[in-house]
Amino acid sequence: MNINNIINIIGFQLCWWSCVLFAKTDYYYTGPFFMACFIFFHLWKVSKKNFEIKLILIFSILGTVIDSLIMQTKILSYEGLYSSALPIAPLWITAMWCGFAATVNHSMSWLDKKWFLSVILGAVFGPLSYITAAKFEAISLSSDIMIVVVVLAVVWGLSMPLIFWVNGKIKI
Repeated sequence: MNINNIINIIGFQLCWWSCVLFAKTDYYYTGPFFMACFIFFHLWKVSKKNFEIKLILIFSILGTVIDSLIMQTKILSYEGLYSSALPIAPLWITAMWCGFAATVNHSMSWLDKKWFLSVILGAVFGPLSYITAAKFEAISLSSDIMIVVVVLAVVWGLSMPLIFWVNGKIKI
């Protein structure tokens, strides 16, 4: 792994944590601000900016839709919502999807075209991310933990290979 990939994964992780840790505070836009700084730095460093921007925009929308649908199942709820009346996942979730998309061609590139492995890793680490966020009270689990884990394992087991598949399609 080269230094740019190390910076990429560390930057994403630091910003992921800032999204989670600030979600429960009155400063819930701080995490998305840091993630935006990470993405701007990332785009400044990469040569294929247009391609990266497309991938980030696609998954900002798709990821927000996915997490909004999860929220609508009522198995979990998020802190830092735009409004309790607006059934959309909060900005910090969208920011996480954007940051994750920025890792696909860099620190996560080793997973490209490894479909089975991406399903397994998504099914394991997707739910773990949400459980971690719940431990820090950025998310509240409103259902039995096993139901939440199974739903998130399916969602992320499909989302991980999807992001790499879309990535491959827009590269062409």
